Amino acid sequence: MTPAQRRITLAISVIVGLTLLVITGLTFLVQPMAEDLDLANVTVELALVVPAISALLVVFVAGRAGDWFGERKTIIAAGVVFTLGAGVLATASIDPAVIVGLAMCGAGSAVIQVVALSLLKRTIPDGKARVQAFTTFGMVFPAAFLVFPIATSFFLGFVSWRWVPASWSVGGVIIIVIALRILEHNRTGTGSGEWASPILAGIALATGGRMLNEIGRQEGNPVIVAITATCCIVATVACVLVMKRARNPGVSVRPLRGAMVRPLLFGIAIIALIQILTYISIGLEYFYAMSPLEASLAIAPAQVGAVIGAKVVASRAIHVWGIPRSGRGLLLMTGIVMLLLVFVRSDTAVWYLVLVATAFSLTGMAALTVMNLDIMGRAPEGSAGIVSSFRTAASSLGGAMSMPVLGVAVLSSVSIAGGSASVDETQLEDLAAGFRFEGVVGFVIAVIGWAVLYVSSRRERTTIRVGVSA
Repeated sequence: MTPAQRRITLAISVIVGLTLLVITGLTFLVQPMAEDLDLANVTVELALVVPAISALLVVFVAGRAGDWFGERKTIIAAGVVFTLGAGVLATASIDPAVIVGLAMCGAGSAVIQVVALSLLKRTIPDGKARVQAFTTFGMVFPAAFLVFPIATSFFLGFVSWRWVPASWSVGGVIIIVIALRILEHNRTGTGSGEWASPILAGIALATGGRMLNEIGRQEGNPVIVAITATCCIVATVACVLVMKRARNPGVSVRPLRGAMVRPLLFGIAIIALIQILTYISIGLEYFYAMSPLEASLAIAPAQVGAVIGAKVVASRAIHVWGIPRSGRGLLLMTGIVMLLLVFVRSDTAVWYLVLVATAFSLTGMAALTVMNLDIMGRAPEGSAGIVSSFRTAASSLGGAMSMPVLGVAVLSSVSIAGGSASVDETQLEDLAAGFRFEGVVGFVIAVIGWAVLYVSSRRERTTIRVGVSA
C-alpha cells in the first residue's frame, strides 16, 4: 500500500472500531442504567434490541447516501448522529430518552459501517494493497469484541454508568475529526433519486429480522411474529412497486446481476447463520456455572483467533489459492470445525469448548474477510454503497436465522431465565445434545454454502471461456 492508502485504511478501521463501542458495551451498561433510572421492564428489553433495529432500518439508506452524496459527507453526518445519541443517553433521566439515544447510536453506527466498506473498496480497488486493506479492516470487529466488553465492565466498577455513553460521545467526536482531516473531500456524489425504496427496504429488513428473533425465543410471542411478518411483507411489496415505477430507484438489484455476487451474499449469510460463539458462551455459563463476564473472558481466545484469521489466515489463503477458492475453501473448513461439537458431553472439559470456539473464529472470520473482499471487488462503479448495504443485510438475516435454525436446540434444553442454578443433570445432557445437533446441522449448511459457491464459480469460468472463444 502507498502511504496515503495505508493512512486511509487505518482511519477507516479506527472509525468503524469506535462505532462498535455501543454493541460491545450495551449488555454491561443496561443493568446499572436500569437500576439508577428505575426503568420499566419493557424499556430494558427494548433498550437491548433498539440499536440493532435502528441499524437495520437505515442499512439501505446508508449505502445509497454514500453513493449519491459521497462517503466522507455521509460518515461525518452519521458521526454527528452517533455523538448526539450518545449525549442524549448520557444525560437521560426518562425512559424515552434512553430509547432515542440508543436508536441514534445504532443508526449512526450502521451508516458508518456500511459506507466505510464502500469507501475502502473505492480507495483501494485492486491488487495486493486491496488484500492488505480488507484483511486489516477484518481485524477490527473481533478486536473490538475482545477489548471493549472487558473495558466497559472494568470501567463500570469505578464510575457511574453515565460515563460509558459519555465515552461513546467522545468516540463520535473522534470519528468526525478523523473524517474531516484524513478522508478525501474531493469526491462528488453520483446523482440522486427517490428515497422511498431504501426506507421501505430497511423496514422490511428490520421487521423480518425481528420476526426471526421472536421465532427463535423460548417464549416467542405469536402476536409479535404476526405483526412483524405482516409489516415485512407489506414493506417488501411496496418497495418492489416503487423500484419498478421509479426512473432512478434508490434500491436496485442491478449491481447484484454479476455471476458471483448473489452466491457470495449467500455465503456471507451462511457464515452468520452458523456462528456458535453465543451458544458456546451459554454452554460455559451452564456447564461450568460461569457468570456472563467470566464466559466472555473464557472465550477471549476465540476473538484472538478471529483477529489472526482475518489478517493472517485470509492473506495466506488468498496468496496460495486465490480469492474465489479461498472464500469457499475456508467456509468448508469452518463447517468441518462445526463437526467438533459432536463430541461435546455434559462433562466436557472447558478447554475443549474454548478450542472449538477459537478454531471456528479463526476459519470463519478468514472466510468472511475473503468474501467481503471478493464481493466488494465486484461492485460496479458508483454502486459500492448499495452492494455494501446488501452485504450487511445478508449478514444480518443470516444472524437472525441462526436462533430459530441452530439456537433453538441449545436454548430449549435449559431455562435461561432461571440461570445455571436451576439446571439439573438431565438438562445439561440435553444441552450437550443440542450442541451435537448444532454441529451436524452447521456442517451440512456450510457444505451447502460451499457447493453453491463452487458451482457458481465454475459457471462463471465457463461463461468467460465461451466469451473469449467467441
